[in-house]
Amino acid sequence: MTRVIQHQAFEALYDRGRNVYSDLEFRHCSFVSCRLSVTRSPDERSVVRNVKVVNCEVTGCAIETAVIEDCTVDGLKTHNLLACWGAVFKHVVLKGRIGKIMINPAIATGTATPQEQQAFDEANNAYYASVDWALDIAEGEFAEADIRGIPSRLIRRDPATQVVVTRQKALEGRWRSIDLSGTWWATSIQLFLNKPGDDDLVLVAPKGHRRFRHLLEGLMRLRDAGVA
Repeated sequence: MTRVIQHQAFEALYDRGRNVYSDLEFRHCSFVSCRLSVTRSPDERSVVRNVKVVNCEVTGCAIETAVIEDCTVDGLKTHNLLACWGAVFKHVVLKGRIGKIMINPAIATGTATPQEQQAFDEANNAYYASVDWALDIAEGEFAEADIRGIPSRLIRRDPATQVVVTRQKALEGRWRSIDLSGTWWATSIQLFLNKPGDDDLVLVAPKGHRRFRHLLEGLMRLRDAGVA
């Protein structure tokens, strides 16, 4: 049975791994300075399963190396960037108006050893090998969305506003001659090329951004040129 939690404030909660959070629904709650699954060992990561978040808000929070499964976020206000570091996802839906989010495979940025990062890279690759789909962002109206480390074949997306660039197409370099001024697509592709490992990159035109139309036009230029 799902426990519903409404109109509560959570502050300075630090989860350091080895926990399971399941069968919960948060409605109109706020989270301030919280961290989830702060660990440098894949064997100690926390699990979030069957959790729904509806019209909540976060400030100064981060999702770190968690395993997140069968969850839905329907509306989320981020007062700054909500970063997810090294987490993995299975059947997670992001929909409605959502602020600035980043999903990145790096862990403990700036302090993790190469061996610790490699352990998570291997664990995450093994995890995704048995996942039918990881993330559904098709109905997400993001202020910004930077998603890395999840194979595009595992992401359900809106093809009109969310496109895929493969490493092969990026390496061909045709994107460099396309007018992408006023967007961040050139920077996103260059950063993708600078970090080997991922085979492709999903670029999201954020429907909640004031320059959505301009950003979308940039994606359409990439698509028309055969890059995306």
